[in-house]
Amino acid sequence: MPAEEADVTKLKLRILCGILAGLLLTGCSLFKGGDKTDPDAVDPNATAAATEDPALNPIAPPEGDPAENPSGSQSGEPADPSGSDPSPIEANPVDLPTPVVPDPGSSGTSEPTGTGTDAEAGGTRVTGIELDRYIVAVQVGKSEMPIVTMLPSTALDVGEIWTSDDTAVATVSTYGKITGVAPGECRVTVRSTDNPDVKATVDVTVVEDQDIIHVKQITLDKYECNILVGLSDMPWVTMYPINAQDKGEIWTSDDTSVATVSQYGHIMGVGPGTCTVTVRSKDNQDVTAKVTVNVKIGETVKEPTYIDGTLIVNRTYALPKTYNPGVSAEAKAALDELIAGASEDGLSFWIESGFRSYEQQLNLYNTYVGREGKDSADRYSARPGHSEHQSGLAFDLNSFDDNFDKTPEGQWLAAHAWEYGFTLRYPKDKEDITGFMYEPWHVRYVGKELAQKLHDSGKVLEEYFDITSVYAD
Repeated sequence: MPAEEADVTKLKLRILCGILAGLLLTGCSLFKGGDKTDPDAVDPNATAAATEDPALNPIAPPEGDPAENPSGSQSGEPADPSGSDPSPIEANPVDLPTPVVPDPGSSGTSEPTGTGTDAEAGGTRVTGIELDRYIVAVQVGKSEMPIVTMLPSTALDVGEIWTSDDTAVATVSTYGKITGVAPGECRVTVRSTDNPDVKATVDVTVVEDQDIIHVKQITLDKYECNILVGLSDMPWVTMYPINAQDKGEIWTSDDTSVATVSQYGHIMGVGPGTCTVTVRSKDNQDVTAKVTVNVKIGETVKEPTYIDGTLIVNRTYALPKTYNPGVSAEAKAALDELIAGASEDGLSFWIESGFRSYEQQLNLYNTYVGREGKDSADRYSARPGHSEHQSGLAFDLNSFDDNFDKTPEGQWLAAHAWEYGFTLRYPKDKEDITGFMYEPWHVRYVGKELAQKLHDSGKVLEEYFDITSVYAD
């Protein structure tokens, strides 16, 4: 090859190598930054956390506010804002992201790598955190890990941030693995990555092995549950000795085609039949208690019940599942007149809860059962089909507080509701007649004529029409 041609060839090769090197450098730079779509992403030393979703029935906050109101009621059960479970729906397991973990077993604090952009873009945000236990006893050198449920189940960013307030006693990993370091007590906190104001805490006691008090016995408040398909119950558990340090529970059903059970002991009727649900001590799995669960199909209600032209809805008389009228125009017009009348006296009223469908009531009722058990829930939450809210004629006004009757609005409502065609449906000292606790905020439209008769006589609908309010089972 002539010398001139050789020089040209070498020059071309140098140019080509330079172009390739530039492309490689550009590609590396893009690769390094390709996953940082959020300019506010956390620093590279942060660790990631993701919820360990047990794919079991979470118990979600109900609609409105009385999540903190165990004395709330059939009306005091505000509608669930998420429209879900609050129902005990099985949550879908999530794929855990690959974390950047410098030392997952020894950190006192974990930081998220998630940015919460899904929630900021309009997705469902985390509003609550539930744990399978809030007290943990662990030996020095051993570990325990509470199971986390982020609520609602539709939340998009379920990342977790774990911290220990005393890493000399116990550390916590990015996934919530609590490891005992030295005897003592501390508190471990888990926060939502999406909404750091939402948190749950675990009281941790670290002991030497010989100091642990183990569970020796389990008792239940009931050993038999009779429920309908789609409804639920939850036995209350007591573990002995009372000062046992790990009272974690393991629940199982021997026939999930009849009834399922959540990690919290929330039993849900699936199909007719009988099965056995077992609770086992996590600390001492030889210690168990068993519940016989009988599930039946409820009777189908075909038509609503009217007495002398008045629609009756209580524990005895149910509405069909398909009964879905929405808010009654006549009742709403009467309520508007009531609100206007109160306004003239300087008072304000608003609707906290109005029409509620059969499905909404089903979700709400099961949520309350999952929180407090069927016996307690039945006092203040109507079973689906038995709620006056499904009639479109009932309203909860202003507050779900039992002290509402002591406010100017509550006193005005008690004195004047009848003038606009309403009756205070669940008065004080008549729970044995109506079937529901006192609700000074719940009014039912019955028309002015009947409302005056009920007011003048002091009677409720059950007394006036001489009918019962008792569930069939």
